[in-house]
Amino acid sequence: MHMEDMDDKLELTLVSEQDPKLKQECEDWNFKVDGDPTELITAMTKIMLNPATQGIGLAAPQCGVMKNIFIMGTDEHLVACINPVVDAVMGEKQIYLEGCLSFPNLWLHIKRNPEALVSYQTTTGEWVNKAKLEGIKARVFLHEYDHLLGVTFDERCGELSLSLAKKRRAKAIRLKQKLAKKIASQALSSSS
Repeated sequence: MHMEDMDDKLELTLVSEQDPKLKQECEDWNFKVDGDPTELITAMTKIMLNPATQGIGLAAPQCGVMKNIFIMGTDEHLVACINPVVDAVMGEKQIYLEGCLSFPNLWLHIKRNPEALVSYQTTTGEWVNKAKLEGIKARVFLHEYDHLLGVTFDERCGELSLSLAKKRRAKAIRLKQKLAKKIASQALSSSS
């Protein structure tokens, strides 16, 4: 997708976890050809910070845009990483619970290095070189970077762990549906 093909007001939506785009590698953002990424980043931010989903990271391919861009952070401190590179990872891998906006309500224990040296371009094309990230910042960067390589977080855990997590998610969805039916039934019966 080339940016010149996009409307003035860019509207993006999350792709589903079954979308084959999530398994494809992305292309670098070319500032000369693709232009200013601000509109794309603004549209991605709107999705990431949506109160219904509320994430702390979002990669362009999760919105169907096959470019090496992701955002991470909060509404108070957002970082756009364009053409990112992982220069090095450090520390013994640690297990931590992760979620992903493309996999709603799926929580997996993922092993990742706790520190990373990273480089990326800002929205103006300037390079941030070998920035040291630790803890949750390193984890989010590595998770979103994986998306640009066509790797999703469900590929980073064992099959049994994934199967159990999917069963927990299905059970939670059934319980929510049952509760919603009960509330609707009560509301309808009390209004008559």
